Amino acid sequence: MLRLWKSVAVSLALLGSSLGMALEVGGNLPTLDVPSRGELVMSGDKVSFSPWSSTSISTGSPALIFHMPARMSSDAAIAPLRARLEAGEYPTESFQSISVVNLDDALWGTSGLVAGELAKNKRAHPQAVLVADDAGRGLKAWQLKSRTIAVILLNAEGEITYLKEGELSQDDIDTIIAKLDAEIASAERVANN
Repeated sequence: MLRLWKSVAVSLALLGSSLGMALEVGGNLPTLDVPSRGELVMSGDKVSFSPWSSTSISTGSPALIFHMPARMSSDAAIAPLRARLEAGEYPTESFQSISVVNLDDALWGTSGLVAGELAKNKRAHPQAVLVADDAGRGLKAWQLKSRTIAVILLNAEGEITYLKEGELSQDDIDTIIAKLDAEIASAERVANN
């Protein structure tokens, strides 16, 4: 009987350790479905919501994904990376930009303000995919730490080639830009052959 309990304990420990690694470089992005709120969609100047799934991320071009809590500190934390991306003047079709904002992590009473900011950002960057996750589904599906930012880079085949959770240093930003440039060049080579 003791041997059975040890086997069960070891199995549960292994299962727990594998569950803790939902995102890993070289792996695929686990499916994230956001049926309520979801992607911000523009119709003229009006912004509405539509259900969104990570399965809608297309292959053929790299995807840079931001997962962040709905807090002003998130914008400040990724501002240097966004500035580098804007300075790079990337063609719209060169990569997919996807931001998943965890509204479940907004400060009490601020979700309306956050939704307004998301709509403003969508109008400024209509080609970007902005997703309002009202139930913290991304944290669960991708097993991320709450109240932190995650940056995920997928290559054109949908494989994770870079992953960073937490504060971004200048070295992190340089690495992200270099890896994104390499993935864009690789996708262009494949498309031209």
